[in-house]
Amino acid sequence: MDAEYTLKAKQMNQHTLDVKAIQEANRSIYQAFETLDFNAAGEYLTEDCDYITAKGMRLKGRAAYIRAHKELMNNAVFKGAKVEGDITDIRFLNEKTVVVIARESINFRWRKKITPHLVSINTSVWVKELTGKWKMTAFHNCRIQKKGWLAKWLMRDR
Repeated sequence: MDAEYTLKAKQMNQHTLDVKAIQEANRSIYQAFETLDFNAAGEYLTEDCDYITAKGMRLKGRAAYIRAHKELMNNAVFKGAKVEGDITDIRFLNEKTVVVIARESINFRWRKKITPHLVSINTSVWVKELTGKWKMTAFHNCRIQKKGWLAKWLMRDR
């Protein structure tokens, strides 16, 4: 009984450490938007990661992610912008794979607060490498939208 209890305690402790590591990695990726160091953000992506933008464009690989974000953030509109948000859910599929849900928004320098129509939901898959480091291997951004009249009508109770 003691051995089983000790094993469960170790698993719970590892789970807590993994959650913290994923949260910290996610914050580091957000911080890259302030520092414009997308190579640093790329350290938290697998080499072959998949990224689907909020507009539905697919980028394949870490290098494509870094290149696209450098181009985007070098645009005068994005200078001084910050990504704000946080993880809302982490679901372990096994001890080496998690699905992460986060809400986030780019807050432009001329805005005092985030506007609701610019908030996105991000779904990502993270994998734990043999080194113990967590990396994102797939992620999809999607702008959160209110239901239009057609969606409301189609989804109504009948």
